[in-house]
Amino acid sequence: MNRITKVRNIREECFKYLENSSQEMLANRLIFSIAKLSSEKMGPVKLGEIAQDIFSISDKAKQDNIRLTIEKTLLKCGIVEKLRYAPNDVRYILTGYRFQKTRKIESFRGDTGEPVGNILELPRSTWPIPDEYFILQAKKEGLSQALKKINSDYDAGKLPKGSYEILLHTMNENLSRFTKKIEAKYAELEDVIGE
Repeated sequence: MNRITKVRNIREECFKYLENSSQEMLANRLIFSIAKLSSEKMGPVKLGEIAQDIFSISDKAKQDNIRLTIEKTLLKCGIVEKLRYAPNDVRYILTGYRFQKTRKIESFRGDTGEPVGNILELPRSTWPIPDEYFILQAKKEGLSQALKKINSDYDAGKLPKGSYEILLHTMNENLSRFTKKIEAKYAELEDVIGE
């Protein structure tokens, strides 16, 4: 979840790989392929999977091209992380889904980075958000709508007071339970998605 909610600072010279103007560059295509595949798998992806997605073929030459591009550009820039599961099992995952371009500033106190422009987000459809989050959100929204309907039915005299109070109590308890679960597990994600 941390990869989604935190904003990664990226140097100006590396930020170009994320911008629309570089859509034809292999590095840009790799970023979006890794994001899409990671979202589908809910985890890191292998070179073969990336090659299959980008080139529709997963031969050794294509995988070597991808590996070299990742190592020479995206790993050095801190956009992609390389994970070793075993000697012959290497996978890749993005370090973030929200990026801030930074300009290097040299000062007497040491080098620092200054933010430049707005935060760039990869499309939210590529974020590896657990299904549980969407299920909880749907249940919460459904209960909110049901409460509105119960209240309007009671106000219109379509619902007896006893039934209304029982339904109201049960629905509010369930709504509170789902809200607490979302806040406990997905508070940071909720803040980012609500922006």
